Amino acid sequence: MNRRSGFTLVEVAVVAAITGVITAFMLLNFQRSRIDLTLTANELVGGLRLAQTRALASARHDTGTGLKIRCGYGIHYIDQTSYALYVGPDAASVNCSALNKNYDGADTIILTSVFTDTRVEFKSPFNDIFFEPPDPKTYLNNDSTLGLPPQAITLGKIGGTCPANCKTINVYTSGKIQ
Repeated sequence: MNRRSGFTLVEVAVVAAITGVITAFMLLNFQRSRIDLTLTANELVGGLRLAQTRALASARHDTGTGLKIRCGYGIHYIDQTSYALYVGPDAASVNCSALNKNYDGADTIILTSVFTDTRVEFKSPFNDIFFEPPDPKTYLNNDSTLGLPPQAITLGKIGGTCPANCKTINVYTSGKIQ
């Protein structure tokens, strides 16, 4: 009798297919469970750049009295997982340079952002950041003095410790965001 031992091609193909399906499911679940701080940090940088761009463009905004050029746009810390984009008053009705640049409750919140990934939080509150047109000025806690230390905004995994599980965004009075 001439008998060969081993696996047939069909048996090997079935095992390979099952292994491939199991591997694909494991990789998909791993990607969903992994926290991507870079993605959340990019969302925040996008919000900062939106405020900065609107201010630099002297974008008009309507708070119920018609489209008007505003004294500027800012970012305000709300809580550990959210922040707001706010707009200053009508530039034609106030002296913008004498205005307090921090959110004071009288400013209009035009957008509230909550982190997409619910497992990420601000590691500490941050001071308001305000962008003023027409000569671009960036205010950190109502101060635009060039050379000030940057406003550091640190994001991290809820319950995680920094610096290993964190990402920091720095905003400078020069307007640089990194």
